[in-house]
Amino acid sequence: MLERLNYLWRLLGTGLAFASFGLGGLFMTLVIFNIISLITRDEALRIQRVRRVIYYAFRFFVFSLRAGGVIDSRFHGTERLATCRGCLIVANHPSLLDTVFLMSRMPDVQCIVKYELWDNPYLGGVMRAAGYISNNGDAAVMLEQCRNALSRGQNILVFPEGTRSVPGRAIKFQRGFANIATHFKSPIQLVTIKCKPSTLTKGNPWYAIPSRQACFDITFDQQLDMSDYLEHEPRSIKVRKLTRELEQYYLGKLCNE
Repeated sequence: MLERLNYLWRLLGTGLAFASFGLGGLFMTLVIFNIISLITRDEALRIQRVRRVIYYAFRFFVFSLRAGGVIDSRFHGTERLATCRGCLIVANHPSLLDTVFLMSRMPDVQCIVKYELWDNPYLGGVMRAAGYISNNGDAAVMLEQCRNALSRGQNILVFPEGTRSVPGRAIKFQRGFANIATHFKSPIQLVTIKCKPSTLTKGNPWYAIPSRQACFDITFDQQLDMSDYLEHEPRSIKVRKLTRELEQYYLGKLCNE
């Protein structure tokens, strides 16, 4: 009986979280971000303030999920973020909540987001106000935006899979992150996200929650120095090798549980 009540409570909490996430994004776009725009003339400062609001909103969101018993989460190695400047934050992507967890620990991070989100009625305004980078297929424009962010010392959050992974299938990385890392010789901060049992995975609706509470373990692992990575090799070889190496790295991490 108690297990059934716990399941129903978590199902209700998940539904409320989804609703509040969408409505919260709309409220921030229509009210908070407009206020910030009115009182902040400088574009860089305006974007920084918007991202700070998003950071606190995500911290509160994660706190609410934990306090309500909907999910549990544990962070390891967050002290490594203190040395991250002009880095690519590279993570695997098992769940819909991954972005929220990571951004709740980084107050001024740049993100590369799917272009579909720019037309989302609830989140599109957030993407634009925060000055995030749209992955719309124009590689030259995206590289230039990444160069600008990295040169200012901003970190860029990237999910190399491009979308959520499917449980039971080997992860497959796209090469975009490797192009950025080798082009600008940006350090890579590796992040491993584990979720047991799986929840909010690709292809599953929000209400398909597991029978017991899901626990997320988010670990900030080693930082890779890319300054002399395969120094005398053509960049095309560097990109392919780096992509394969990190695929194998994450396969080992996720299988070693």
